[in-house]
Amino acid sequence: MNDKYKFDAISFGIRLAKIRKFYELTQEQVAESIDVSVKSVQNWENGIKLPGIDNMVSLAELFGLSVGEILEDEAYRIFEKKARFRKRSIEIVEIPNKIEVYMEFTEDRFMDRYEVWVWDELARVKYLYCTLEKVISYKELKESMLDQAETIVRMYREWLLSTLNETEEDIYVKSEMKEKVSCENAGMASHGAMFINGGVMYFGD
Repeated sequence: MNDKYKFDAISFGIRLAKIRKFYELTQEQVAESIDVSVKSVQNWENGIKLPGIDNMVSLAELFGLSVGEILEDEAYRIFEKKARFRKRSIEIVEIPNKIEVYMEFTEDRFMDRYEVWVWDELARVKYLYCTLEKVISYKELKESMLDQAETIVRMYREWLLSTLNETEEDIYVKSEMKEKVSCENAGMASHGAMFINGGVMYFGD
């Protein structure tokens, strides 16, 4: 048998643990789902024992994989490659009537859900994030989020200010945020507007 298909208890245990964590399940949840003891799942992941064929099939069904994707190194490498590309950025939208405040809509193909990220360019590394099940179309999701944009931005900014401290950088962000809000309230927000050095600059579409 080719080495890349070599199968043993230890390599299987490593694969099983990675797959389980990828799907954000605990050992207890896996055990309950396929009707085995937690100790059995622990033994499998630790390479002490191998599951029988019935349990192997149950594991594959639980994760929505083929038995081959759990057993075979080559198939698992394909699975890992898919996992790295599981998320797809659909669109980044500048929130209307705000200056450099954005929503990014992302699709998580493996978990079958949308992710929404909200951030301000002043504090790009600080963002709010939520997930929503894909029970509506992307168009409906986007419309719903934009309908709630004022509330979402207010929540984001309240959260952002609560996370800032008294470092020089954070004090600067607080000051700039105050000025930016003043500009927005004065009706200076428009598509393509940028906030630079306490003022608004405009760029054509």
